[in-house]
Amino acid sequence: MIILITGGSGSGKSTLARKIKGTVVSTDDFYFGKSEMQPDENGCYDFDDPASVDLKECSKVVKSLNEGKPIKSPIYDMSVSERTGTKNIKPHESGIVVVEGIFSFHSPLRELGDLLIFIDTPMDLRVARRLGRDIKRGRSEEESLRRAIQVEESYRKNIEPVRKYANVLLGRDDIDSFV
Repeated sequence: MIILITGGSGSGKSTLARKIKGTVVSTDDFYFGKSEMQPDENGCYDFDDPASVDLKECSKVVKSLNEGKPIKSPIYDMSVSERTGTKNIKPHESGIVVVEGIFSFHSPLRELGDLLIFIDTPMDLRVARRLGRDIKRGRSEEESLRRAIQVEESYRKNIEPVRKYANVLLGRDDIDSFV
């Protein structure tokens, strides 16, 4: 079984994924990284666009795990915005593969999902959680707040529209009782 979990940045996707007994794959590990991306006219990289993630490579990994095969997955370091190596992942004995990330409902991953879960968390809570997380990753409060505007614009453009594919809609408070 393949379970896909999406929602806005800071909605609780990773928290829910860790609660499910299965092999967890994060689409975050499949970002291309700055060395493989083109900056915009202002020299900024758009990590909030589905094209910034290698969803084809991620779907191949998910298929292999679903077939019971061990895989090598990239390791992505958010602090430097680059892949920094690989890690070996073995399929979980449960046979469940959990894919979490803001783009997990985008093709070609969406077509692999047996259960699609959308976490609907209010914007103010997402922003507050992301602010705390980004500061731990070394970003300043000011930088994190500026990025919040772009992230929320991307949410409305790229994440909210795929909500219609969900089999299950969860509020942030539902995560603890779901598993």
